[in-house]
Amino acid sequence: MRKEQETFTALGIEEDRIIFTGSTEKETLKGYDRYVDLEGMHVFPTLTDSHVHLLYTMILAVSSFNLCEVTDGGIVPDSMDGVEDRVRDYCRSHPKQKIISANQYILSAMKEKRLPDRHELDEWTGGRCMIIYNIDGHSSCISTALMKKLGLSCEGHDGRFSGEEHEFMQGKVTNLIAASVTPGVLARGIANFSNLCARYGISRVCAMDGNEDVKNDILTRLLAFIASRMDIDVRLFPQYLDLERARPFRRLQKYPRAGGCGSWELDGSVGSHSAAFYVPFRDTGEKGHCYYEKSLILSKVKEARQKGIQLSSHAIGEAAIDQIVDCYEQAEKENAGQQDGAGAPLSRIDHFEFPSREAVEKIKKLPVALTVQPGFSWLDKRYLKSYEQFLPKEKAEQQIPLKELAEAGVCICGSSDSPVQSMNPYEQMLGMVEFFLPQQSLTPYQALCTYTREPARMLGEEKDSGTLEVGKKADFCVMKKDFCRAEPGEIGEFCAEYMVKDGKRYEQKKGTVWELVKMLFRRKKKI
Repeated sequence: MRKEQETFTALGIEEDRIIFTGSTEKETLKGYDRYVDLEGMHVFPTLTDSHVHLLYTMILAVSSFNLCEVTDGGIVPDSMDGVEDRVRDYCRSHPKQKIISANQYILSAMKEKRLPDRHELDEWTGGRCMIIYNIDGHSSCISTALMKKLGLSCEGHDGRFSGEEHEFMQGKVTNLIAASVTPGVLARGIANFSNLCARYGISRVCAMDGNEDVKNDILTRLLAFIASRMDIDVRLFPQYLDLERARPFRRLQKYPRAGGCGSWELDGSVGSHSAAFYVPFRDTGEKGHCYYEKSLILSKVKEARQKGIQLSSHAIGEAAIDQIVDCYEQAEKENAGQQDGAGAPLSRIDHFEFPSREAVEKIKKLPVALTVQPGFSWLDKRYLKSYEQFLPKEKAEQQIPLKELAEAGVCICGSSDSPVQSMNPYEQMLGMVEFFLPQQSLTPYQALCTYTREPARMLGEEKDSGTLEVGKKADFCVMKKDFCRAEPGEIGEFCAEYMVKDGKRYEQKKGTVWELVKMLFRRKKKI
């Protein structure tokens, strides 16, 4: 997998390492205890999802539901009446749930072009605590009861939140929801997540977790404890702007990391009208803005570099992207001659969705990785239509030039941003192969590399993973078809027949409390 044409027919492993690759007959391979004939199936390196909100995906999502779904006929529901029906149905079937959380609300598909307000939620839920998240995760609506639990003033507020007001209270919301999670829910959440990863051939995820709006953030410490004992490898990025808050996690981390979303969101999103552009949104006439002054972000980038911290930051609109790119560029210039060693982790920009031409040229010269989710723009172009409705045409066409950057050698990593999107990596790869800008589409092989070789490069773990080579970890997945020869119509339907992790075939989890207890007593590994 170092090159598309590089293939072999035999793979030998001993314990958790690859000891042989080549094209030869079974009879010439002596000394193995067991031989497995795949009968024409295909072997690929396991995948890495480079941007997952692990706590919500793994645990909190067990006690939430999706409001909207994409069907062949369009988005369902597409009106407040339909949303009301779904909320009322869920409340009736879950009478004891303390806090109701709903995801995947598609504002751009609604006839009313808005989120519900708190008074509507109060009526639909009978006065219970509820929060609804827009599909992009950057705006929400909250019932009166939940606003009061969060200590938010209801006077003069309709319960709809966006921008910084939404972003910087998510830790408090998460803490409230998590307080009702039982050991049984936790066990099922871990099992469901692990099994889903194995189904797709994902052996490693980058977890963007932690919230600075809560004092102690015990939940993220608990998550780190769990993650260090899971079957799936986790690389934790604590989402703290105050980099000292990430220090307690360093004893667990394979390499010091911080950032992601949370307090490292430099802007919002297009669908919530909070992405930072230099021009107004076409439907509101208002401009999104950067959440921080450039001087603050520059000081944090310099601090991270000085302390050897791999940094990650959310930037979607051109103004936010320019801000973080300029900060990385300035820090790089000031440290000329003090380059990190070959194979060191790369700091990141997450999303990088609407870069200026200047940012594109600068990023080609910087030791920075880009973490992207083109499955969202694939979905938007065909169903959501938020770019079409909210952005001037020239901005909608100013999306990341995937092919240009990949061919320039920029490290591009694929990811889901789960729970914003499904963890299905093949839907993201479909978004790369059938990109919003057709001339910037990747080949299936290039798309696969964004989930294999490139994440290993970004994490500084190329010696251990990313390709199937002698000496590397025996982490691979088996598929019926050759992904590199797949037609676009087939890509979204791919999955792994099974996954081998650390030289052992992954076994499905049952999600019992006893299984959870045994996992918690395992020897911890680096995250």
